[in-house]
Amino acid sequence: MPTILKTRLHALLHPLARILFNDGVRAIHVTSCAGLISVAVGVLAAAFAFHPGIFVLIPIWIIIRMLFNAVETLLITQFGQHSRLGTCAQELSRLVAETALFLPFSVIPKVSLLLVMTVTLLAIFSEFAGLLGPLIKASRRRDGPMKSDIRLLCFAVFGAGIGSGYALTAPINIALAVMTILLLMTIVTRIRRAVTEVAKPASATPSKVDAQS
Repeated sequence: MPTILKTRLHALLHPLARILFNDGVRAIHVTSCAGLISVAVGVLAAAFAFHPGIFVLIPIWIIIRMLFNAVETLLITQFGQHSRLGTCAQELSRLVAETALFLPFSVIPKVSLLLVMTVTLLAIFSEFAGLLGPLIKASRRRDGPMKSDIRLLCFAVFGAGIGSGYALTAPINIALAVMTILLLMTIVTRIRRAVTEVAKPASATPSKVDAQS
């Protein structure tokens, strides 16, 4: 989401976040709720896939989930609810949500099961690649080109198209193939930049020593 839109969204949702905070709602509650609803929407879409209109629920929920994420961020940053457990829940919730929302597309006739499964697995691997950063004392990498919000946007478009009856499966398969390539690039980019981030101080040390001598 563009920074300007994100800033405005946070400003609009700040009063709601304050109400939730005053009522004792914590960021981890919002995170867990979003993950559970994502699973419910995914199961519902898969179970009633013979009614294509059910897939409209996916883009609708993805938009609502963005609001959940914004409220969660506000509770963490503005109301001091950052915690190690919350961070773990946030990462797990993202993976669970994406998996639950992506897999129902595999049961749609003529949509490639292989491509849907590949994109889903690579999405998980890309987040794992981002989490490798802290393991080597780098930052949590969120580099693109195929970030989480872009992936969700793509599947929201797929869901809207299928649900409205206007989407053709061939363009969806082509888009999934492109996403596969971009996800591979994302995995490589995140690992490479994490390693580069850690290597920078080490490479700067010899020049500093030379300067002192």
